[in-house]
Amino acid sequence: MRSKHLSELLPFRVEHAVKDSDLRAAAQARCLAYGKHLPDFGQRLCAPDADDLGKDCAVLIAKSKLDNTCIGTVRVQIANHRRLRLEDSFALPRALATGRVAEISRLAIPARANGIALRLMLIKAAYWYCRSQQVDRCFLCVRHPVDRQYRRFDLDDVLPEEQFIPMQHIGNIPHRILWFDVFGIEARWLLNANPLYANYFELQHPDLLDNIQARTQLMEVEQFVRLQG
Repeated sequence: MRSKHLSELLPFRVEHAVKDSDLRAAAQARCLAYGKHLPDFGQRLCAPDADDLGKDCAVLIAKSKLDNTCIGTVRVQIANHRRLRLEDSFALPRALATGRVAEISRLAIPARANGIALRLMLIKAAYWYCRSQQVDRCFLCVRHPVDRQYRRFDLDDVLPEEQFIPMQHIGNIPHRILWFDVFGIEARWLLNANPLYANYFELQHPDLLDNIQARTQLMEVEQFVRLQG
């Protein structure tokens, strides 16, 4: 069994895209990635949009350690100043919309060679970012057949029978709306023996957002100690 203190370095870093050059690089990654399967929509993503610059959104960018180029990106919106983008197309049930909610979107990996490992690490970075911000529930909109790739994450559907809803912020393309409890999914994966559990919760990846996992876990321990005191 892996030690909870085991750490693994990656061939890339995931950072916050703050500089204009990083935001443009993230937009180009989206343009290329989405353009392979959705050419018209991909062209609309070739430049940073208003949400990239908004207070609610964090654009995360993966950079190769070899040449510092952008190899992938993902965006997290926390509903502080406006509702989630998905709610422009679908009203979430009140039970799911209460508390602090976030949407993970614009996941883009332009080169197939980077593949599954980078996708898993971008989602892990987005997860720990949400957890560090004390988000209660997180939502993802996924189109067919990409939705099949998310079975491994053991998420719940907002709508029964895997219904698909056209999403305005994703080119009016039909998507499933998936969600998970940010603080509950760790126990869920442990109980279900999810094969991703060790990678996401035991193994540390310091290259993700300046070791956000370790920093968040330390913050949670300190909060618990204060409450007990």
